This record gives sequence, C-alpha cells and structure tokens, in this order.
Amino acid sequence: MSRLVFRRMRGFTLVEVIVVMIITSILAGIMVLFIRRPVESYVNTAARADMADVAEIALRRMARELRGAVPNSIRLSVIGNTSLLEFIPTKAGGNYLDVSDAAPAANPVLSFTDTTRTSFYVVTPMPAAPYAIVPGDWIIVYNLGTGNTGSDAYAATPGNRAAVASIGGANGKTITLANNPFPNGFASPRKRFSVALAPVTFACVNNANGTGTLTRFWGYGFRPVQINPATVGATQALMANNVAGCTFTVMQLLDRNTSLIGLAIALARPSPGSAANNLETATLAQQIQVSNTP
Repeated sequence: MSRLVFRRMRGFTLVEVIVVMIITSILAGIMVLFIRRPVESYVNTAARADMADVAEIALRRMARELRGAVPNSIRLSVIGNTSLLEFIPTKAGGNYLDVSDAAPAANPVLSFTDTTRTSFYVVTPMPAAPYAIVPGDWIIVYNLGTGNTGSDAYAATPGNRAAVASIGGANGKTITLANNPFPNGFASPRKRFSVALAPVTFACVNNANGTGTLTRFWGYGFRPVQINPATVGATQALMANNVAGCTFTVMQLLDRNTSLIGLAIALARPSPGSAANNLETATLAQQIQVSNTP
C-alpha cells in the first residue's frame, strides 16, 4: 500500500518582503549620500578638463598665427562686448633687388621713385609650395603700422602694399605688381619684403554666463579703421564656445622692435546637477613675443 508524503512549502510572507524592501531602500539611500559627492566631483573635473583643452587649442592656434604676422600689423580694439585682435598674416618673404645693388640691366629693381616700374627681381631663393608666391598675394615693404603715412598696410591708399599680378622672368624670380605705390612709402633698410595674405581677426564675444564665442574671421579686405567683421559678412570659423570672457593685450616695444601679446580666455558651463547660475570655469593665459622689425 502506497504512502502519501506531504512536505511543508516554504517561502516569504508579504510582511517579510516589505521589510526587506524598506531595509534595501535605506541602504541605497545611505550609499547615494556617500557616492554622490565623488561622482559630482568627477563630472565637474571632467567638464573643466574639457574646457581647458578647448581653450588651450584656441590659444595655440592664435599664438602660432600671430607669430607670423606682418611686422607692426597687430591691432586691438573693443567694440561693444566684443574684443577684436586683428593682424596681417605673412605667407613668405625675401629680399628685393635695389638700385644700390648695381643690378644687371636684365634684372629689374624695385623702384621707390618711378610708379610706372612695376616689376622687381627677388635676390633670395623663391619660396616653395605651399608658400610659393602667386597672383593675388600682397607685397608689403617696411610696414610701421597704423598712423604712419606711407608705411601703413591697412591704409586706404597704402604706400607700402601692392598686389602680385604675375611671376616670371629668369628662373621665375621676377615679380610683377598690379601697381607700384612704393614711391609714396619708404625703402626697407634691409631690402626686405613680406608676402602677405588678407587680414584676419580673432573676435571674442564676452558673456559672463558662458554663452560667448571666439571666432576667426577673414575675407573682409583691408580696412583703414578696425571693424567687427561679423557685421560685414566675413568668412568665419568657430574656435570656441562657452566663452565667459577674453582679455587681449598688445604692448609695443619700439626700442626692441618687438611686441608682447597677452592672450587669456575664460570658458564657463553650468555645473552638472546644480542651479543654472552655478558655473564651472576654466581660464588659460599665454604671452607671446612677436617680431616688429620691418
């Protein structure tokens, strides 16, 4: 005869489940209190590091370009809440053949007396690609900067800036200009000329809440008076956003033929998990020395 065996079923009662849930919630809350601060600190540190990287890249780009500026071409102004740092970038350079060099008749000299003579011979080696001189480049001689009549490349009728029309002659070393304005300017004591491109402006829109921008502008032409390129439809490229403010300084050291350029940029973003007016900030600064020997 078979025997039936009954086993007692085991499990959790509803009360036990509720107690476990309450205890688990308490433990989770305690863990959150201990973990929240380290997590917020990590997130904020990562945000500051990211902003510092953006600022560093922007400052390096600016410093690299400003070091290659045409002598005495860096100028600074503040229009509204926008800081404007403008310069004429140098592409290449060389020495021109001068009348004092007793040059052969076959090689034209750069004339500082006759406006009809628009060609000159380059004594130094011609720059190779990608720095080769091409039509449309600008030849600038002995630039002394804003306010110096005949030696201001920004002037409406400059006496030291002319556009390249063509390259030719023996060994491709004769440059023909669209016109010769140099009789209205001054010869270079070192017989040097700069090959330049059109002006460039770094424009920083300052906004304490971190909604400003740092932008590079070009393609707006030479302007006797510095302007905000954003108002004339210039070509632009964003270098940094979340900008709280920029500080640019230009100190001319005339006795040393150099300039000391100060660059500082502050970026700001709302701190994660905090009020909108609580900002995480990162500020970087750099000084560069620029040659002003024309």
